[in-house]
Amino acid sequence: MTKNITFTLPAEAVQGATEAFLLGDFNNWNPENAPRLEKQPDGSFKAAAQLEEGKTYQYRFLLNDGRWVNDYHAQNYVPASGLYVDNCVVTVPESKAEENKKAAPAKAARENTKAVKVETAKTQSIENNESGKIKTARKVTSKTKAEAPKVKKTKSAEEKLKKEKQKSL
Repeated sequence: MTKNITFTLPAEAVQGATEAFLLGDFNNWNPENAPRLEKQPDGSFKAAAQLEEGKTYQYRFLLNDGRWVNDYHAQNYVPASGLYVDNCVVTVPESKAEENKKAAPAKAARENTKAVKVETAKTQSIENNESGKIKTARKVTSKTKAEAPKVKKTKSAEEKLKKEKQKSL
């Protein structure tokens, strides 16, 4: 997806030039394919270019008097390969739709984690008792005495021996 990016060259950078062109990676530094900047009432020049979202581009301004000028408000500057000048750098931000599309898997994972935490929270409750201490009550599934299976009580071997001794005395 492309985004319309506006480039501005301040009046003080022009210094008498009557035209300015925007050249960069996005038009292969070709003046024939370069957008022409429009002169503004305040003397500055502006142009817009359709650039691919999420990509980083190098660019500069070429004035009609042959001078190359950098953008005073560029996001960054990098040395131009083989030259003793810096190029301006712009990174085109991604639209919200693209960010949301990329963030969807991470968001889904976070939501699944939240669901687990919420489920855990449903099985535990915290309440204040009279002394002001926090008491944690856990949800416990247990059977009532009537529902519990009957357990046959058995006497230990020791108890049996004691009873036999008492009988024999």
